[in-house]
Amino acid sequence: MAQNERNDINNPRDADDKGPRLQQRPRLSLWIYLAIFLVLLIQIFFFWQGVDTNTIEYSTFLSYVENGYVEKVEIINDRRVEGTYSEDGIKSGKVQLGEARQDLLGNSMERNAFVTTKPIENDLVAFLREYNEEAAKEELPSVEFAAKYEENWFGGLLTWIIPLGLIVLLWVFLLRRMNPGSQVLNIGKNKAVLFDAMGEQKITFKDVAGLDEAKEEVVEVVEFLKNPKKFTKLGGKLPKGVLLVGPPGTGKTLLAKAVAGEAGTPFFSLSGSDFVEMFVGVGAARVRDLFKQAKEKAPCIIFIDEIDAIGRSRGKGMMMGGNDERENTLNQLLVEMDGFNTDKGVIIMAATNRPDVLDNALLRPGRFDRQILIDRPDRREREQIFRVHTRNLILADDVNCDVLASQTPGFAGAEIANVCNEAALLAARQDKDAIEMHDFEQAIDRVIGGLEKKNKLISPEEKKIVAYHEAGHAITGWFLKHTDPVVKVSIVPRGLAALGYAQYLPEERYLYSKEYIEAQMIFAMGGRVAEEIVFGSITSGAQNDLERITKMAYAMIVDYGMSETIGPISYNLSGRGDDRPLFDKPYSAETARLIDEEVKLIIADVRQKARALLEEKRDKLEEMAQALLSKEVLGPKDLVQILGPRPYGEYVSFNGHAAGDGAAEGEDPTKPEPATDVGISDEGSSTEAPAPPL
Repeated sequence: MAQNERNDINNPRDADDKGPRLQQRPRLSLWIYLAIFLVLLIQIFFFWQGVDTNTIEYSTFLSYVENGYVEKVEIINDRRVEGTYSEDGIKSGKVQLGEARQDLLGNSMERNAFVTTKPIENDLVAFLREYNEEAAKEELPSVEFAAKYEENWFGGLLTWIIPLGLIVLLWVFLLRRMNPGSQVLNIGKNKAVLFDAMGEQKITFKDVAGLDEAKEEVVEVVEFLKNPKKFTKLGGKLPKGVLLVGPPGTGKTLLAKAVAGEAGTPFFSLSGSDFVEMFVGVGAARVRDLFKQAKEKAPCIIFIDEIDAIGRSRGKGMMMGGNDERENTLNQLLVEMDGFNTDKGVIIMAATNRPDVLDNALLRPGRFDRQILIDRPDRREREQIFRVHTRNLILADDVNCDVLASQTPGFAGAEIANVCNEAALLAARQDKDAIEMHDFEQAIDRVIGGLEKKNKLISPEEKKIVAYHEAGHAITGWFLKHTDPVVKVSIVPRGLAALGYAQYLPEERYLYSKEYIEAQMIFAMGGRVAEEIVFGSITSGAQNDLERITKMAYAMIVDYGMSETIGPISYNLSGRGDDRPLFDKPYSAETARLIDEEVKLIIADVRQKARALLEEKRDKLEEMAQALLSKEVLGPKDLVQILGPRPYGEYVSFNGHAAGDGAAEGEDPTKPEPATDVGISDEGSSTEAPAPPL
């Protein structure tokens, strides 16, 4: 019960939503009201037309007249015929008697009355005159008849009102059901959400762990809005724009939400795609409307998330006038940020993970004066992020945020939040009273490799190949000097296609030596070489291993200039100019041939070194493969028992979390990109991620 209350406190929006929902009365859908209205109209229409039991066929009426059963006839508007039967007709019992009642307008309808409809081409008056003449000759009762015209204003009114009313109702219904931002009358209005500085749901800088340098930059912007004299007294000016740049999930939007909570000024938030619409000119109109509204509330902050949706470089990818609308939107944004009509007091904040595609005019000083890099957190910052995401969780005593931070190098804030949530779900699934360290370690495994599939059917032959493949990775990573320590080896299938994986714990580094890259290539080649040594054949399971090796080999030559043959030259295409054709290579065909030959030599040398190491440690390879076949998962303790102490560098310290059977405790999984080698897949390809240098 306490946990539920805590969740409601931490999610005020959910808590606030529950109140109004309980107070709302259940109401019928508009379609039901419309159906009832139509039924009533149909009933009125039919009653007005006089549909009742007194109605007879016109041919029957003519036969009644010829037989003398009709006493009186009245022709209304040359169509409707009303009359009464004669006494002879009633006594004969051959006429169709109705019921005595009143119609919708109050007119009395007797039992001896009848109603029929005359065809337009029939001349009833002439027929009645002819009958009366014959009846006078034979001294029979004649038929009294008369004709009159009545103005059916109510029927005509219904003829016009009903269609018009239905059209109006449908139009109002469709406009209410449509997205307010898509209404025709509001198509040029911006979709920015205005956050109230005094709102109850506030995210402050205390909720943003890590990002100390980035917070200092944005705090300065907030301080300027609160106390501008502090900065302007020395002649300084407020930055007009702040661009948050960083990989996905690192906290760019979260930092912007914290600014909204701390600023104490109006804060407009929207995404770059909110300017995009199918109609021409809507994007520029929304930019103008946004800045008009912001200037009215200045000083204020405008936050545009994923600004690359409208801020891409102009002139690229143009095909027959395509993307003109996006460029018009960008042009209007540039003018509003620093044009002739620029007003002070409006600060633009934006976030993107694609700064390389943004237009240069958008990044120049005067528009986005500051570009704040929000990178993946280091170990100290990861510990702080773990503490933020676990403060509302019920944790066991053995949970150590410092150990969790050491086990998750390369994780972004969003991934750490996912780990904490997965751990809570795993613990709840097992009906635990608190979340234990074991749950966090399993959650890290799930985030890295996917869901464990112990029931997946694998033939013994394939399982044996997977075991030797992963053992080859582990041994090459264990005995090489410049590789990171292997902390876990598994042949339990995970994720979509992986049949096994090896995890290692990389050091947080920013520079990569030639020896380190070569060691990573040998480590990746270990699985394929182990298959060759043991089985004398190879499988398709090393596909991704070879992809990683090839990418690293080309990166050594083309990007880093680590080849003696090619020389210290970088042919990196990422820094190409805007005027260079897309598929133009900055080197000749002869240089390309030399690069390809050098890549083959590097990979051949890597393969030879991996083979020499595994042949030297053939007994360890056999022992580890058999251990994997029996246990399926080997942790740090098992690796030390089989391979002995690591010859280069100290092994990982797990602060007392020893690896029992190696399946859970003491395991140190890590980020897929720099730290995981996910082995053979059931589709014949590995699912390993690229190496760190790439």
